[in-house]
Amino acid sequence: MSNNSITNTPGVSRAEAFLRSKDLLNNPIEVFEGYRKSMGPNFTFFFGGAKRTIITADPDFIQYILKDNNSNYLKSDIQVKRMAEFQGVGLLNSHGDYWLRQRRLLSMGFTRSNLSSILPTQIDMLAGFMDSFDKSIDEGPVDIYSQMVKFTLKSVGKTLFGDDMDDDELEQIGEAISEIQEFILQQVFKPYLIPWYRVSGKTASFQKTRAKADKLVIDYINERKKTGSKNWDFLKLVLETPYKDTGDLMSDEQIKIEILQLLVAGNETSSNALTWSFYLLAKNPEHIVKIREEINEVFGDEDVDYNSLHSLEHTMNVLNEVLRIYPPFWMIDRIAIKDDEFNGIKIPSGSILVPYIYGVHHNSECWESPSEFKPSRFTKENKNNHHPFAHVPFGGGPRVCIGQNMAIMQILLVLVSVIKKYDFKIINNVTVEMDPRMILRPKGDVMLDFSRIKVD
Repeated sequence: MSNNSITNTPGVSRAEAFLRSKDLLNNPIEVFEGYRKSMGPNFTFFFGGAKRTIITADPDFIQYILKDNNSNYLKSDIQVKRMAEFQGVGLLNSHGDYWLRQRRLLSMGFTRSNLSSILPTQIDMLAGFMDSFDKSIDEGPVDIYSQMVKFTLKSVGKTLFGDDMDDDELEQIGEAISEIQEFILQQVFKPYLIPWYRVSGKTASFQKTRAKADKLVIDYINERKKTGSKNWDFLKLVLETPYKDTGDLMSDEQIKIEILQLLVAGNETSSNALTWSFYLLAKNPEHIVKIREEINEVFGDEDVDYNSLHSLEHTMNVLNEVLRIYPPFWMIDRIAIKDDEFNGIKIPSGSILVPYIYGVHHNSECWESPSEFKPSRFTKENKNNHHPFAHVPFGGGPRVCIGQNMAIMQILLVLVSVIKKYDFKIINNVTVEMDPRMILRPKGDVMLDFSRIKVD
């Protein structure tokens, strides 16, 4: 370890960081948590021994980067170059006027009225999933992670593409995205191997995988333009809604990029948040009982609607605590455009900064007993007791996740549907490890034993 005089923070030497490249690829959170606990919430690290990065789990610093001075902190090469190489440039990895133009149009798809309008379709789709889920639990314990990936891929895919998108095609796209994301992650943590990937043909191979997924989407866009659609879905929105400033429609290529980026973010966010929710509830079954009581009190025999779904206070407190312990976006990346300084920390232009979301969510200066599962942290009485940027599972500031309300709606729907009917527990009380990729996933299967509750 060495003191880094450039940024006035403790730092990990280039040599040590290089030697830890394998550990970083296996579990970056484990690496970062070790340094956070020994050096404090702010420290520097060289990704792959190459690029100096300022890591922060300080809520004030995170707020400064993401909100207060966000114009000086753009998305770094991780997204602008590495992700754009395979995903193209869209809302998630663009900046300036182009980003603002895209966000204004795309945000129309996530208004309260549009989310309310797709809720009945989501409920019908969930009913079909529950029929299949019933059969699965009759055969024994189920891997809840694979079940949630299956459902959310279909749910998000149908919301984006409409009812006509074939399930097999959605799965092909999902598999291609997963493979490409893993390759991107290898380049982020081992940037020194990028030239070898290009020379060896590995990059070209993944570009072929990308091209196959792209073609499925482009073909579907072309078919939709011929046939049209009476029902609302996201594809209808972007095909038919012109930009307000020019009156032009979005190009087919841009539609493809935006749809695929939203599919990636939506599927991964919801499926992993749901998996961690079931896992933590199985470890804390008293909250299953409380949620079931709340469901019966709020809904009774009435159908689910958008307003009542969001009046499930305890369920939402549980979800917020799950998202604190296992935030989907466990880190965010930015690059400083100009020299800057924050609380004595010097930030030269070109510096990479990582708002370390998992770190601030587990920072004992922000949360009492941060490793404990305590949904009461988020009750009306307690919700203002923590820093607003100490809980940022969907990011913060102007670039907060555009689809967070849709993700929350889907998560609540699934929790309500399952908890109404089942109790569940972890097989052999196994501890599930984390697998931090682009999104914070569980490592391996998450096997739960479900049993139908007795109805009086």
